[in-house]
Amino acid sequence: MRVTSMTAAIGQKDLIPFATYKKGRDEYIRKMIAYKNDRRVRIDPNVSLLFENRQTVLFQIQELVFSEDLTDAAEIAEYIDIYAALLPRSGELSATLFIEIDNQPVLENFLVKLKGIEHALFLYVNDEPVRAVFEEEHEEREFTTSVHYLKFPLSGAARTYLTTTASDVAKCRIVLDHAAMHVDVALGSATIKSLQADLNT
Repeated sequence: MRVTSMTAAIGQKDLIPFATYKKGRDEYIRKMIAYKNDRRVRIDPNVSLLFENRQTVLFQIQELVFSEDLTDAAEIAEYIDIYAALLPRSGELSATLFIEIDNQPVLENFLVKLKGIEHALFLYVNDEPVRAVFEEEHEEREFTTSVHYLKFPLSGAARTYLTTTASDVAKCRIVLDHAAMHVDVALGSATIKSLQADLNT
């Protein structure tokens, strides 16, 4: 069985046919939720980080095609191009940062407090800090956004450490060092193992 690199481009040929996906969608969603659980890091009760790869991005595209009942090849190709930005390049990790609060006024206040979060997020790999590179910065606003797309460009040493150290002993953590929130969260072995699979394919 051929293993597809988690950084490989996605094409329309990779999508499950609409009728097939519709029939097996409940099971597919169940499996994807379980898969994402190992890749989601809870930074705060209201903030989480999901490490993205080809599998998670393909699922998002598949769900979009299904929910919007898309059949036009050009329109599907446009969405594939948009989501392609989430795919990690070789030697880096990709993630989506979510700020989730149901109460809109509370959320808006929280987003004001977290302005500048783009400069405050790090992945530590064996005590080496890797600063997150955000797709967008929001310096012109008085608030940040509730969803951020970002990358962690790994050094050669960080990548070697991650790919050669057993997941149950590897030391990795997410650090948010912001004036309104300081959090230091260790990655569990299941998360590290999932990231190792990305880097080793």
